[in-house]
Amino acid sequence: MNKTKLMFAGVAACLVLAGCAKNDANSLTGNHESTSVSLSSDSTAYHISAGLDNAVAFSPVATLEPEGVAIANGTQNMVYTFGNEDIAHLNDDGNLQGYSAGSTTVTITYTDVDHAFATTTLTIPITVSAAPPPPPSFVPPAPKKGRSH
Repeated sequence: MNKTKLMFAGVAACLVLAGCAKNDANSLTGNHESTSVSLSSDSTAYHISAGLDNAVAFSPVATLEPEGVAIANGTQNMVYTFGNEDIAHLNDDGNLQGYSAGSTTVTITYTDVDHAFATTTLTIPITVSAAPPPPPSFVPPAPKKGRSH
């Protein structure tokens, strides 16, 4: 009799584990209603000045819908396409940097490899203004010549 109960418990455990598999880094388990992935960005448009000192953080987020759960490793499946990389693109630190005055866009394309959803895109406008001129250097005035007391 104990052997039968043990086998039943083992089968029940297997069924529970099969119905609650880990689906992604956010640990959504069991049956869920994800029907799509959305993309968002901290800003819907960027207005930046050219130059390394003016680079801004850029961290778009892929989200499972309708749950609203951010995909922890979502940026690994994103491709960034800039309309004109001479105006702006991501620098080596992953920040958005302006290089010359003008307007361009960045299109983010996300492919959800974990849930076999269609590719999702988001296009964000970027306006880069010329970098402000450096402050003038202070040069003390030369002593006046001529008059002595």
